[in-house]
Amino acid sequence: MGKTKNTKTAAAWSLVMMGAGFAATLPFQQFGWARLLAGSFEAGLVGGLADWFAVTALFRHPLGIPIPHTALLPKNRGKLTDALVNTVENNLLHKESIASKIAEIRLAELVLKSVEKGIRTPEAVTFIDVLAKQLVRSIPLAELAPAISTGIKRQATEFDIGPLLEVLARQAGERKYDQRALDYALEQTESWLLRSDTGVTLGTLGMQAVSGLQVSGLMQFALNAFLGYLNEERMGEMIRHFLLDRVAELRDEGHPRRQAVLDGFNTQLIHLAAKDTVREGLNHWKNTFIDSWEGDAAISDKLEELRRNLLDYMEDASYVTAYIVPLLDQMLSDLWRNTELLDKINSWIVAGVTGVVEANHSQIGNLVRENVNRMDDASLIALMEDKLGQDLQWIRINGALTGFLIGIVLTGVRMLLE
Repeated sequence: MGKTKNTKTAAAWSLVMMGAGFAATLPFQQFGWARLLAGSFEAGLVGGLADWFAVTALFRHPLGIPIPHTALLPKNRGKLTDALVNTVENNLLHKESIASKIAEIRLAELVLKSVEKGIRTPEAVTFIDVLAKQLVRSIPLAELAPAISTGIKRQATEFDIGPLLEVLARQAGERKYDQRALDYALEQTESWLLRSDTGVTLGTLGMQAVSGLQVSGLMQFALNAFLGYLNEERMGEMIRHFLLDRVAELRDEGHPRRQAVLDGFNTQLIHLAAKDTVREGLNHWKNTFIDSWEGDAAISDKLEELRRNLLDYMEDASYVTAYIVPLLDQMLSDLWRNTELLDKINSWIVAGVTGVVEANHSQIGNLVRENVNRMDDASLIALMEDKLGQDLQWIRINGALTGFLIGIVLTGVRMLLE
């Protein structure tokens, strides 16, 4: 603004100098040099005044007089605005130039660098903490529970127990489950045999079994003699000691009877696992149980419990720097190394930004039009004079100087002709 004001002052002084020179040389017209200078100052004064009129007529009426074809900018404001909008949209900021400039920028790399630079700042940690907690709170568990329940039922229904039975049958021997089962059964049997009432129970059952035998003749005589010798207590002790001896044999890992029992158990277990009827029965039982299982409520409760535990753990934001930030660092590092993916992301960003620019390109012109229309005539003229005034004032100075030089030539020619 200061340079424009100084130039405007210089233009005014050029008119003053031309007018003063013309006035000063008029009394000396009898001299040739005075006539030559008077003609030069006169032409310079006319040129300066003409250019002043032309420059002033662009912005306002000269001397406030409504001369036709003056104040051109205020009268043609609409045309000026349309031309400015058209120039901005179609020449300065047309879609192709914007798209080409955007394509030259590696937006993906800029975003990654910004993220890497700011990911460990306290503001970023706080933002991640708030975002993570909000994400956990907003998970729709009530909607997830039925879906999870349905998925579990579907997977369980499609699962065939047959192969699992075969695996269990093989591993029963490989992992010595059969021996553990036998030892447990023998332990329980021994405990039962050592109880005080077990002898009576066994004796009663033994006497009933012997008494029920149907024999005749000599065998009947011998049986009666045997029964006369025994009673329930003696019979029970005999049976109990017999069974305890068998238990002791089976608990001895080197005894052949123990190995025979284990071999028979494993053989029967493998045969059982291979039976179609067993598989079908177990699968039917499994599917019946699954169909009757109401798992939505149970799963929902477990998910809510998991969410509460997770939020309790997240109460301290230290988990962000301990887990999330290193995870993000690793992801960014992997992304930097994956140049193909990085190029795809950059192309996607460029395409998105270009699409937004193309879809809203007219908004650039609308913005220019709105800003121009927001100013009144005085503000608009002041703005243009501020931006163009220095060059326009030089037109006045150049007009005065050019007129002065032309005046010297024309006056000189006229004097020669006289």
